[in-house]
Amino acid sequence: MPYQRRMRLPRIEDPTLNGVPLERMMLSLSSDGVTVEAAKPAVSVQDMPGRDGQIDLTLTDATGAAYMGNRTITLSLYAIGGEDDILAAKTRLAALAGTVVTLAWRGLPGHYTGRMSLGAWEDKWAGRHQIATLVTMSIDAGPYLIGRDRTATLKAGTNTIHVKGNRPCWPTWTLTPAANAKTVSIQDAHGHELAIAGTTAITGRITIKTDPDGRELRVNGNLTAPTLESDYFPLLTGVNTLTLTGCTGTLTYQPLTLI
Repeated sequence: MPYQRRMRLPRIEDPTLNGVPLERMMLSLSSDGVTVEAAKPAVSVQDMPGRDGQIDLTLTDATGAAYMGNRTITLSLYAIGGEDDILAAKTRLAALAGTVVTLAWRGLPGHYTGRMSLGAWEDKWAGRHQIATLVTMSIDAGPYLIGRDRTATLKAGTNTIHVKGNRPCWPTWTLTPAANAKTVSIQDAHGHELAIAGTTAITGRITIKTDPDGRELRVNGNLTAPTLESDYFPLLTGVNTLTLTGCTGTLTYQPLTLI
C-alpha cells in the first residue's frame, strides 16, 4: 500500500495503552508492529445543472481545511509464557475491548484515542502445553494526536499566547469577573467574541468549555447562555491575540497534531 495512505512502524520499544506499557500487560508487539491508516478529509461535493464541475459543500475548520475522518490503528500482539500468564494477558487486554482507549509511544507529540476492538486469539501449542498466543487489536481512532494539557494565565486587556500543534484546538476558559462587571467577554484577532451579559453584576467563577463534543458555559456551576452574537471559537496554531474585558482568568487546551 502506498506510503501516503499508511504508515507502518515495524518495531516500537515502548507503546503504552491507557498509559500502561504493553510489557506490563505481559504483551509484546509482533514483527508486524503498529499500522496507522491514513485519516481522510470529509469532503462533500454536489453536481448542479448549468454549471461546470461540482460545487464544493465541504465543511471546513477555522483554517479552511476540511474536517478529518477517523483512522484505524492496528497492533499485532503476542503473549508468551505459561498458560496462567497467557490467560492473564488475554483477560487484561479483553477487558478493554469496546472501550475508548489511548495509545502513545515515544517521539509522538501526544496520544491517539478511540474505541478498541480485538480479533480472534490464535493460540500456539507445544504438545499439550500452550506456549504463546497472537491477536490483532484495532483502534477506531480520532485523526489527531492529542497533546498534554497546556495552561496560560490571562490578564484583563490584550494577551498573546503561542499555541502548539498544527490544527485548531478547543480551549476551556476559567474566568473571574472584575468587580461590578455586568459584561464579561473574550475576543480574538479574527472577529470572534464570546460574551456573557447580565442586568446586574456578574459574580463567581465562570467556566466555559468550547469543545463541540461537550460545550457548556457555567457561572457558579449554573448553566448559562452566552449572548446571541457569541461564538465558541477555537484557538489557531501559532500566535493568538486574545482580549479580555471585565475579567481575568486562565485558558487550558490540548494541542492537536495531524501527522
